[in-house]
Amino acid sequence: MSGPVGGFVETTLSRLHAGTPVLPLARDGRLVVVSDLHLGDGGPRDDFRANAPLLQAALERHYLPRGFALVLNGDIEELQRFPLAAVLRRWADLEDLFAEFGRRTALHRIVGNHDAALLRCPSERVPGRPASALRLRRGPDELFFYHGHQATLFFEHFNTVSGFLLRTFANALRIPNFPVTPESRRRFLTESRAYRFASDRRLVSIIGHTHRPLFESASKIDSLKFRIEQLCRAYPRALPRARSAIEAAVAAHRREILHLWEKDRAEGLRGSLYGGEPCAPCLFNSGCAIGKRGLTALEIADGRVSLVHWFDDRVSTRHLVRAGERPERLEDGPYWRTVLKSDQLDYVFARIRLLAGDAGGRGRRGARSAGPGLRLPKKEAWTTLTA
Repeated sequence: MSGPVGGFVETTLSRLHAGTPVLPLARDGRLVVVSDLHLGDGGPRDDFRANAPLLQAALERHYLPRGFALVLNGDIEELQRFPLAAVLRRWADLEDLFAEFGRRTALHRIVGNHDAALLRCPSERVPGRPASALRLRRGPDELFFYHGHQATLFFEHFNTVSGFLLRTFANALRIPNFPVTPESRRRFLTESRAYRFASDRRLVSIIGHTHRPLFESASKIDSLKFRIEQLCRAYPRALPRARSAIEAAVAAHRREILHLWEKDRAEGLRGSLYGGEPCAPCLFNSGCAIGKRGLTALEIADGRVSLVHWFDDRVSTRHLVRAGERPERLEDGPYWRTVLKSDQLDYVFARIRLLAGDAGGRGRRGARSAGPGLRLPKKEAWTTLTA
């Protein structure tokens, strides 16, 4: 990581990693990672309200009965906008469900920039011991969980200022905690710094903070291109009925790529998030639980890592079916789960060993910029403070 800010982030993440105890993860271990719930007081400024029944049903009726441990990866309680007592009063049932994971499987609570107060002033009413990070070792391989704000200078030094602005202005103007604007330079820098740290150490980092799901360090455009390539390779060997499904899936992926290009040409030109070099699959992001179309989570189960999308009947399944996904209904209720991307952890770590760190000749030179000839946006919307 180059420059004074990059050096600061490198030092911050190095200290965070070194100061976090290592816990074992069994090869058949199961855990689900959710982040950025932003639990409020239940009023109109509470961004979590719309997806509250969805998350509760997913945790209570899917993950808990199947023996999943729960990782809360930061910004769970929205303590920069609301007092803790009001949050706990409104979401007591959900907090009790978190505690049930602690009793029956395991609960890991990691703080973010919006609930960092729990580190300074822990509360017995908040289940789980708050920590800054989590390290899990699976044989020779490691997964490093942290919220992600540590990869930005602002939130490490001026988080109190951010909280003041949110309470004073964002609450009054009802500005939500939705994702950072797509053209945000800060989003790219946060991810690229987190990626570089994980790549240099040949480990998997799982973050939140930006509210943007990320799987194997690939942008959505990268993932769609890779999926099209896989489908094209499978097409010559497919039976006629399967060929029709492949044709429909490829057409859907192409339309989505074109849509993303129109929406954000800068990211389309950038191609890869981290320059033209081969991308190691070392950075994942669980997304958030306050999306307009539901919530996303990361699952690690039986040797696989998966990015999943939960949604309810308010969201049409047609866009998922056209893209070749197969949503599964949760019992007979209005809630659905679909696996967006999935891979074997052994395969992920094998690619990291071959592509990450000095193997690609990168060493610690730091993340490249957006790519040759492409300038990143000079300005960011001030709403990035809400991430």
